[in-house]
Amino acid sequence: MKQRFVLLGVLLTAVLLVPLILMNRGIQTSYGNLNNAAVNELLNELSDDWDSVSNKRRDLVPEKDGIRYEVMDNDGNIKIRTGTGMPEDLGRATTERYTIRDIKVDGEVVGKLLIDNDFTNIMNDTRNTYMKKIFLVIICEAVIIALFLVWVYMNIVKPFDDLKGFAADVASGNLDKPLKMDRGNIFGSFTESFDIMRSELNEAKQKEYEAQRSKMELVSQLSHDIKTPVASIKALGELLEAQSTDPKSKERLGSIVAKADNIDVMVSDLFTEALTDLNELSVDVSEQESLILDKIIKDADYKDLVTGDSVAECLIICDPLRVTQVVNNIIFNSYKYADTKIYLESHIEDDCLVVAFTDEGGGVSNDDLPVITKRFRRGENAKGKPGSGLGLAIAKELMEKMDGDLEVANADKGLRVTLYFKIA
Repeated sequence: MKQRFVLLGVLLTAVLLVPLILMNRGIQTSYGNLNNAAVNELLNELSDDWDSVSNKRRDLVPEKDGIRYEVMDNDGNIKIRTGTGMPEDLGRATTERYTIRDIKVDGEVVGKLLIDNDFTNIMNDTRNTYMKKIFLVIICEAVIIALFLVWVYMNIVKPFDDLKGFAADVASGNLDKPLKMDRGNIFGSFTESFDIMRSELNEAKQKEYEAQRSKMELVSQLSHDIKTPVASIKALGELLEAQSTDPKSKERLGSIVAKADNIDVMVSDLFTEALTDLNELSVDVSEQESLILDKIIKDADYKDLVTGDSVAECLIICDPLRVTQVVNNIIFNSYKYADTKIYLESHIEDDCLVVAFTDEGGGVSNDDLPVITKRFRRGENAKGKPGSGLGLAIAKELMEKMDGDLEVANADKGLRVTLYFKIA
């Protein structure tokens, strides 16, 4: 990784230095490419003919091999020139970048040769050349920057996005999707470590699931085993109660039967909870006549507390076995917490059959209403009474699996539990 960053530093340094080098080369432009042979020849001619030249006064002469020039004596007088508008003194000639050479006769300087270097055109050419080089530099830098951005995206941004997406999958519990590893990018070693973490988490999750399943299977087995002796105790208690003539004995035997019923309900709840966690609480729905609800309610109401309407006639989608569990739970809860008359109401609403059970037990607090259909949650009125807080939760889940619903609400005098069955 360090080598990559060193290479990156060298690349960026080159990007900065290349334009500086090219700019410097643009500035170091020659201000005239004189033909030295032609200049020396011109000097020789002027030296040989100086007597004639010195007698002239600002005379115009033709250019020599394309050289524009003028001749000045030691007193600053212009003798001959190849054009007008040329410098009148050495100062201006120097400013306009003229080449100045001495004219000698017998080794003595007798005048100056001022050669026009066409400074304006040279500067324009230099400027054009300089602009071309700058444009080339900009193109080169744009290409280098584009390549650098592609490198950054492929080696930093994209791997980081992959890591972010992987973290989101892990957070949502999706541990089966592997993280694509690439040892060539900066995050290569990190991706490998993260994927190892994912594998370990997935393995731990599987072990936890197996442990939870084993526990639920044990609870399910124990619940099933307990129900058999409880049923025997209940049957024996009912038999002895029927045969007993002593009022106190009948009362005590009735209490034993009631307690056996409580134990049976709690064990049933635990058994159902275990099956639910194992995803084995199956629902087999079919079209049924709504009249089966009347029979299910009558069978569940062994205290004869249910009064009111008969169920409206229609065809509904349900599982009779699971509906029996739901109705039993509602009625037994009413027996346990209210022990009052239960008013049955039924009507058809849109595409649903609505069946409501309302008792006169005072209902529950508004704070408890949203939670009593959650698992292991019970209302304040349940204190001191047996129960696991599973009954209504399981009943609601069963209704939802049958494409229906279960709702609870406070009525005028008690609690209302409403069932919604989908009409076929």
